[in-house]
Amino acid sequence: MSADQRSRPGIARPWRPLTRRPGAADGGSGSRIRRWSRAGVTSLALLAAISVAIEVLEDHAPVLALVVLYLLAVVPVAVLWGMAFATAVSVLSVLSFGYLFVPPRRQLSLESGTWIALSVFVLTALVVSELAARSQRAARASARLAEEQGALRRVATLVAQETSREQLDALISAEVAMLLGADLAVMRHYQDGGGTRVMGQWARPAPEPATGFLPAVERVTELIARTGTPQRVESRLPGAAAGDVTAGSAVGAPITVEGRLWGAMIVASGLRTLPPNTGARLADFTTLVAIAIANAKNRADLAASRERVVVAADQTRRRIERDLHDGAQQQLVALAIDLQAMRETVPSELTQLRDDLGQVAQGLVGTLDELREIARGIHPAILAQGGLGPALRTLARRCPVPVELELDVGPRLSEQVEVATYYVVAEALTNAAKHAGASLIRVTGTVRDGVLRVGVRDDGRGGASPGRGSGLVGITDRVEALGGTLVLRSPPGVGTSVELSLPLTVPA
Repeated sequence: MSADQRSRPGIARPWRPLTRRPGAADGGSGSRIRRWSRAGVTSLALLAAISVAIEVLEDHAPVLALVVLYLLAVVPVAVLWGMAFATAVSVLSVLSFGYLFVPPRRQLSLESGTWIALSVFVLTALVVSELAARSQRAARASARLAEEQGALRRVATLVAQETSREQLDALISAEVAMLLGADLAVMRHYQDGGGTRVMGQWARPAPEPATGFLPAVERVTELIARTGTPQRVESRLPGAAAGDVTAGSAVGAPITVEGRLWGAMIVASGLRTLPPNTGARLADFTTLVAIAIANAKNRADLAASRERVVVAADQTRRRIERDLHDGAQQQLVALAIDLQAMRETVPSELTQLRDDLGQVAQGLVGTLDELREIARGIHPAILAQGGLGPALRTLARRCPVPVELELDVGPRLSEQVEVATYYVVAEALTNAAKHAGASLIRVTGTVRDGVLRVGVRDDGRGGASPGRGSGLVGITDRVEALGGTLVLRSPPGVGTSVELSLPLTVPA
């Protein structure tokens, strides 16, 4: 696996299964020949070096005692290449010793001591090769465990970070495929109306299309849907080349969310059989996938619930505004008119009564104005009639602090987006006028890439905090319920800025 493939696991590659050349599953015949060549050259070099050393030392020690030096060739070969090569080196060591050092020299002669040496060599090769094999197996198991734990940790981190579903599904598929050494990993969702939907997949790039594991993948998908249990399918199909055989191996584990079969995670290989423990290792990932899916579902349900609350609140506001306009306001207007008419009918000599009626009528007019302001704050009529631009310009005119407006929001936006933006700007202007001691407020608004961005900045004293009042908290909840963000920056002595970002398409 290339470094580039490992460094970019999040790329969901097109489904291009990998076809290996015959013999590539276990390294190929070329790889075996190179391995044998290295073992042979190394063994001959060690035997030659040890023979030279024995020839140098034979005048200083009994010749038969020096035969043990050949263990210096047997042991390394047993560690690096196993029992078969070590046995061959043991035989060659004894033959070399008998030919070179046992009289008559340059004639192959074996004494009882050399046979004993051969037995010791073979036994040593057996013990050393077994210990080396166990050590290698333990090292591989440790490395595999560390890699598996690292992959699980990365996926768990993505789940905790609330990564988007599309990105998470692609990353999980890539992690599974690379960890298990598969050519393909695919996450499928069983739909209510039948059939499956691919949620995420990763495939190793291949120079040629493969056909081996496609039937195995489909078969595993069907079996998991029917049984709800892990499944494994092996198949062998004729390859494209004469005499070639393409093997298809697929292993799948069910993904269960809230007690129901949601889908399956399937890995497949084109020209080799996946290890027997693939299913158990895959089950660890399906547990995390189920958690991720449940979290994503809960987040979507929460967002939908918050949006419904916002919509219900807006509808309630509008109903109250209509009730005030059609009920209390109309009654107050009629009562004020009646009082004015009654005042005109009072005889001129009853001056005090006329003045009292006039004061009551003026009080009703004042109450009516206050009621209109309340109704306008509940749901401004100009926002419903003219849209966001006219509504914000009206807010700017009413603000006691000069306001500069730079708006480029285009045509009418959705009602929820306009209402949320209106309340954000209204709250920011109110805070700047009442608490910031600002001399100028600047409001900007643009629409780019499907997102409305609005900024409100003042040159006041700064030091504002969302926790100091319910206004900013309330509008922040409203904005986040619509999938947007609200950022407040208010360093002391510098001024306050409120940055709003709202998607034009409200999340469902």
